[in-house]
Amino acid sequence: MYYEIFIDVFFVTNMVMDYFLLRLINRILKCSATHARSLAGGAFGALALSLSIAAGLPFRRILNTILVHVVINTIMVKFGCKIKDWHKLLQGLLLLYLASFLTGGVLSVMKRYFSCPGLWGFLFLAATSYLIITAAVLLYTRLKGKGTNLYEVVLYAGSNCREVKGFCDTGNRLRDTLTGKPVSVVKGRELRELLKNEELTPFYPHYIPFRSLGCDGGVILAVTLDSLTIKNGRRSRTVRHPVVALAKDGGAFMEGCQMILNPDLVDG
Repeated sequence: MYYEIFIDVFFVTNMVMDYFLLRLINRILKCSATHARSLAGGAFGALALSLSIAAGLPFRRILNTILVHVVINTIMVKFGCKIKDWHKLLQGLLLLYLASFLTGGVLSVMKRYFSCPGLWGFLFLAATSYLIITAAVLLYTRLKGKGTNLYEVVLYAGSNCREVKGFCDTGNRLRDTLTGKPVSVVKGRELRELLKNEELTPFYPHYIPFRSLGCDGGVILAVTLDSLTIKNGRRSRTVRHPVVALAKDGGAFMEGCQMILNPDLVDG
């Protein structure tokens, strides 16, 4: 018995599936990879797998297991999801196999009800499976609640530091017009306590324009701190010289947090 493989069809189908899987991992782990980067990662994975099959490696089972499941998949996930630390990379690899299992299951179910032969039929079913699983992930995230976006944040200014609860708001795209840095917003009381007994000049106080719900335009006072550290469980990220803006007391802050984090600080 032998199988006849059309390498071009094999490459395209694997590239598309790898792209969908990388986008799922990117969404779940909240990575910052673009669609083009994920597509390039999927193309690398498909090309490497195609070459390994075309080469007809000796001891194929052992070598292919090491090559595909360790080397190729690691590089594909690391690049395709723009992952830098090894702890998150391990999570990405585990999610790759879980997402592959779920996608394969959804595809099998859909094939029972839809007759879509050929490459285009497969791509349609694959895209539909991806959308179904993505919708399930979004629904789970929504039901789990917004608390998942809460972080412990430590602000440093001169000889002072202050720990606050920060909420990562994906709608916060405020940037400093002078430096282009992402801007987070801190409750006025917290920022005043942090800067108490400190001269303001070293922190470059300046005004930046902003727009928000119910406010078509205005200016807000911003300063540049020495650093801040964002903690999420065992992981932490330190940002040097972050720009933070002072929110007016009594402003529309979420209950249980004192800071609105710019998502670019969290995602890197």
